[in-house]
Amino acid sequence: MNLTGLQWSRVDTANREIRVDGKDGALHEVGGKLTPGPPKTPASVRTAHLPEFLVDLLDDHHDRHPHARFVFTGTDGGVHRRSNFRRRVRLPALRGDTATGRPRINPDMHFHDLRHTHKTWLIEDGVPEVLQHERIGHKFHGVMGVYSHVTQPMIDTMLAGLQHRREETREQTGSTNP
Repeated sequence: MNLTGLQWSRVDTANREIRVDGKDGALHEVGGKLTPGPPKTPASVRTAHLPEFLVDLLDDHHDRHPHARFVFTGTDGGVHRRSNFRRRVRLPALRGDTATGRPRINPDMHFHDLRHTHKTWLIEDGVPEVLQHERIGHKFHGVMGVYSHVTQPMIDTMLAGLQHRREETREQTGSTNP
C-alpha cells in the first residue's frame, strides 16, 4: 500500500478498515508533480483491516489534522516526496531521539523490511495463506487462489494477533507511547 497516497476519504475507522482504490490509491510523480493514480497492480486494490490500536492512532492523528486530504503529510501539509520523507522522518526514526525518549531502531533497516516483518508475523500467527496474500496485496495463484476465500473469522483472528503483538511489545518495553 502506498501510504503517502492514502487519503482520509479511504479510511473508515468505524469499520476498522482502509480501502485502496483502483483509481487513486497511490501517488505517482510525473514531471516533478505528485498526483494520485492507480496502484501498481490489480491485487493492490483491496481493503486492509485494522487492529484496534491502529484505529486509535488514526483517530488521534485525524483529530490533529481534521482538514487534511492525505493521511500522512509533511509539516507544511503537503504530500511526502520519497527524498524528503527519508531525510525528515525515516532516518531520524531509525537513529532514535534521546530528547523525546524514542529508542534507536536498526539504522540498516530498509522501508520495505516492514512488509517482510508483517508477512513473517502473519506466518507466525498461523494466518491462512489466502489472507496473507490479500493483506500484502499479492495475487494468490493456482488452485488455492481459485478455491480459497477470506472469511471474517480469519480476519478477526489476524487482527487479534496483531493487537496482542502490540500489547505484548508495550509491556516488554514499558512503553507508554501510543
